[in-house]
Amino acid sequence: MGYSAGHVREPFSSSSVVRQLDDCTFCPKMCRHACPVSATSGRESHIPQAKMDQLNQLRLGRSEWSEESTESLWACTGCRHCTMYCDHGNEPGLVLLAGRAEAVRRGAVPPVLARYADRFAARDERLAQTARQSFPGQLATEGEIGFWPGCDALDKNSADIAAALAVFSAVGVDLPIIDSPQACAGYPLLAAGYSELFRWHARKVAAAMRGFRTVVINCSACLHAVRAQFPAEGVRPGAEILSVGEALARRVRTLPKAVRRRSVYFHDPCHHARYCGIAAEPRAVLSAVAEVREFSWHGKDTECCGGGGLLPKTSPLLADQMAKRRLSEVQARGGGMVVTSCATCTFMLKRNAPAAVEVADLSTAVAQLTGTAYQPPTVAVVAGDDEY
Repeated sequence: MGYSAGHVREPFSSSSVVRQLDDCTFCPKMCRHACPVSATSGRESHIPQAKMDQLNQLRLGRSEWSEESTESLWACTGCRHCTMYCDHGNEPGLVLLAGRAEAVRRGAVPPVLARYADRFAARDERLAQTARQSFPGQLATEGEIGFWPGCDALDKNSADIAAALAVFSAVGVDLPIIDSPQACAGYPLLAAGYSELFRWHARKVAAAMRGFRTVVINCSACLHAVRAQFPAEGVRPGAEILSVGEALARRVRTLPKAVRRRSVYFHDPCHHARYCGIAAEPRAVLSAVAEVREFSWHGKDTECCGGGGLLPKTSPLLADQMAKRRLSEVQARGGGMVVTSCATCTFMLKRNAPAAVEVADLSTAVAQLTGTAYQPPTVAVVAGDDEY
């Protein structure tokens, strides 16, 4: 199990984790500019070097494990931007996941994550039921291709799911939603430090996916989890795993013509661009129906929207500030449409967008720009105390 091979979390006691903690502890902070959490919060304790140093002090027994001493472990979205500027290829986001798992084992977690495993399970069950109620007759347990919409799309904007089904139909693909007792592929469990529960959950998700030759996923973090973290835990879905952008890029020549061509900005989800190497494909799709403009920080240098690492749960105001920071560039240029290819990114950016900025999921943007009709479901989603 290695970072260079699959960007996967390793056990807290592994030699790789220990080496990276020591490297970062004595590093002159060369990656500090790349951390969107510290850049937004302005806190020195949130720079990657400081977070790794704190975890190292905990490992060495120089600091006691407590809610207070582990606070900085949760100030990370796992965006992997710091790794892009590390001469040693260290992975603070993944090492901090190992630290979170140790914090859970020691009972040193933020109060806001109390009973998180139970709340995750309740949300998962609720959203699986939402999928069946919202899209009757559009679910399947097997086939050539199946759709995993992502729990945030089911919870926050099921209209994006309807748009995806309509766009794939327009390019000649029947895309049923995978009928599964699970709605989330499990990334939040890793981010919360529940590595053993993640392995159990992964087996359930993989079993649901094995009935399909290809699975299309609309959540960047869970896409990475299924592609890399599942196999690292000995779990293999047995299906080809694609993002929406990758799947549509294969059929870009059959996309309907744009009825109104306009300029749009594309926001790269961190887990797509930096973990999975997905950047050209969604741009190819957008370029077929719009003029694509770029953020200053884009592709592998994309800036996080604040939606990863459970930051919206542990530091919701900070997560929202990160989304606002991301959109401020478009606002300063006079506004416009921002398109992204991840349900979580869509939610974070949309709820923090200023009046001059419109945010759309990739499938929804394609549907709107090509005049592809779709009908959002009318089933009301009931919220509970189980929000991601």
